[in-house]
Amino acid sequence: MSELDDVDLIRNISGDSGVSGASASYSGQQKPSKTARDKSKYLLSIGKRPRKNVKKRFADEMKPLRAIGEDEEVLINDDEIHSSAHDQYRAPKAALGIFLFVVSIGSYQLLVDYWNAQELAATNHAVSTVFMGLSNNETGFGQDGIQPPETDSIADTPITTVNGTLDIPKVLDMNLANVFQEPFDHSIHKLYLWHIPRSGSTTIKRIAANCLGLTLASEAGKSEVGVRGPESTLKIVEGADGMHFANVDMSFPDGIAHAHSLHVGEDHRIDVVSSAYLHHTAGIFDPNRKGYMFAMMRHPIERAVSLFHNMRRYPQYAQVIGPVETVEMYAKSSLVENNWMTRFLSDKLGGQLGPEHEALAKEILRKKCIIGLLSDKTESIRRLESFFDAKSERSQRREDCTEKLLYWDWPGKNRHDDLQEGSEAWQRLYEHNTFDIRLYEYAKQLFVAQAVLF
Repeated sequence: MSELDDVDLIRNISGDSGVSGASASYSGQQKPSKTARDKSKYLLSIGKRPRKNVKKRFADEMKPLRAIGEDEEVLINDDEIHSSAHDQYRAPKAALGIFLFVVSIGSYQLLVDYWNAQELAATNHAVSTVFMGLSNNETGFGQDGIQPPETDSIADTPITTVNGTLDIPKVLDMNLANVFQEPFDHSIHKLYLWHIPRSGSTTIKRIAANCLGLTLASEAGKSEVGVRGPESTLKIVEGADGMHFANVDMSFPDGIAHAHSLHVGEDHRIDVVSSAYLHHTAGIFDPNRKGYMFAMMRHPIERAVSLFHNMRRYPQYAQVIGPVETVEMYAKSSLVENNWMTRFLSDKLGGQLGPEHEALAKEILRKKCIIGLLSDKTESIRRLESFFDAKSERSQRREDCTEKLLYWDWPGKNRHDDLQEGSEAWQRLYEHNTFDIRLYEYAKQLFVAQAVLF
């Protein structure tokens, strides 16, 4: 609603100026005496109302005059006198009328705006139960796409596409717990860490294994599988650092299939399963022993920069990275990742992404995943420890070990300068990760909403 500026209306009301000239004529009237005429001319010339005693003194002797020209005067009758007396009140009355008219219009507009706002709020509430916006200039739906309406609870708002409702793949829907409806129970659930590279997942596994004494089925068994080959019996191996892990390699689909054949999802000796391949890993669980999914997430551009420095750090990547020596060169190269999280969540590892893939990724996170944020690792670890407590007793050693790994001995930490937002490299990485950036922002909202679970 627009504002009205205050306007001051100034109306100058002044008396008639005096009439000069000794040759003024009076048609059909007796000529006033010289004294009366001189006094009346004096009163007219000062342009203001005479004092009461003066007016009374000359009331019978003179008639009010009206100047109509430079050199002549005429008498005015009583009706004109009364009309003239009321003229000074006409302007204020007119201004008051205008003011009241403007106020009435403004009040009416306020009422109209209020009712329109109520109707709009009701409409948005209805729409919020159907749509959660998707947007990207790659999708063909326009640069801005569909904007997400505000909702009271993001946890209760299902993700849909323009084509209607969205169905999560059956293997995920049946074999992974709905985190908002199914509290974690170690007797019927098995923890599943969805591994996102360079986001803190490795540290979480180190804390689980080294500090809490939990047994993992992850990529940790890669060396064991490499030496002995895939075995037909599930074994628990103790590493040199005291870490316990299964003799399986969950870092690629064939290794996950091998773990499935060994019934890793059902084995009570396994406390935590970890893999990046969500859809393949979900198959090792079943409706009677569901996976309870959690993940550590990081801003996609920060993750991409960390990944580059990690490849530069280890000699085994030298042949892969070749002459790419700077983040700027990396951002322009074919090595840079493209929306990694959205692709692995939607199982669209190649080809062009669309709004349906973004919608599926969001809906999986909403229903199936406990969110942890690297930017708030203290709160994230506090939440995850509530799951670990069922299998590991708290102790001073556990607390010291966790604090060491979490704050001052973070495994695999790369020290490097932050990439300046808005730089050419930052912009190129942004273009490669537009879906993931929106997904990350959505995950941050989920992180807030999930506080009620802990």
